[in-house]
Amino acid sequence: MERYRKILKENRLKITPKRVAIIKFFLKNKKYASAFDVYHYLKNNFKKIGLPTVYRNLDSLTKIGIFTKFELDEKNLFYYGICDVEKGVHHHHIICERCHKISTFDLCNFESLKGDIEKKTCFSVSYHNLFLKGICKDCQEAMK
Repeated sequence: MERYRKILKENRLKITPKRVAIIKFFLKNKKYASAFDVYHYLKNNFKKIGLPTVYRNLDSLTKIGIFTKFELDEKNLFYYGICDVEKGVHHHHIICERCHKISTFDLCNFESLKGDIEKKTCFSVSYHNLFLKGICKDCQEAMK
C-alpha cells in the first residue's frame, strides 16, 4: 500500500480514506471490478458515498497510472484493473465477448510499429494500451 501512497503524493493527490479503501479493495478482492462493485463495497464503510464519487476517484487513480479502464461490452460498463506498479509490467488484455473472462498477456511488439504510427499521424506516442475482444476456449467449446 505504501507504493500507492507514494504515487498519490508524487501526483499531488490527497491520500483520502476513500481512495485508500478503493485501492485496498482491488488489492485484496479483485483484479477487475466495475465502478458499481466498488460502490457497493464502499457504501458499507462510508455513510456518505455516491456512485459519482466512486467514478471520480477511479478516474483520478487511472490518470496517475494506478488503474486501467476499459469498456467490457456494448453497455459501456467500465472495469478497472489495478496495475502492477511495483514490477512495472506492461501488459494487454483480451476479453471474452460471451462470458466476460479477462486474460492478460505481455506479448507486445509496439516499438516496431511506433515509428510508422508517428510518421503517419504526426503524433509523438507516449503511451499505448491494447484491449482485444474474442471468444475464450471454454466458450468456443460450449458453442460446438
